[in-house]
Amino acid sequence: MGRTRGGFTLIEVVLALFIGAILTSIAVRQIGEASGGLAVRQARNVFVGMAARARAQAIESGRTAVLQVSLEGDSAFVRIGDRVVERVHFKRELEVDLEGSAGTVRLCMTPRGYADPACNSFSSVVTLTFVAGRHSESVDILPLGQIRW
Repeated sequence: MGRTRGGFTLIEVVLALFIGAILTSIAVRQIGEASGGLAVRQARNVFVGMAARARAQAIESGRTAVLQVSLEGDSAFVRIGDRVVERVHFKRELEVDLEGSAGTVRLCMTPRGYADPACNSFSSVVTLTFVAGRHSESVDILPLGQIRW
């Protein structure tokens, strides 16, 4: 009478490893796609926060605050006079591209909390789009400083 051996054959182990590798690659791909969407939303929220901060800094300091966006550099900064209050490089820090129709967008907030159309670099609605992979989110900057998203 022959002894039966317990355990798995080499083919069963290889098949289990192969199925595990396929499932892992699917999961990694899904996580990568989800993280792109999260990065885009985070970049949009950071920009909206910067616009609110520019308005608040102008009111608090009693001086004009400038929110300037460079589409070529994928960056934005808030400045009061010569002092930069905040700077964000969307591509380097959040891995998100910044797109729009103009190369540079300048929004000037007065100490009263409104945009100064004479100082702004635009006179009609400007749309900025944050892009990561196939994900994108947009914000509209209105001439009086409101941000629509």
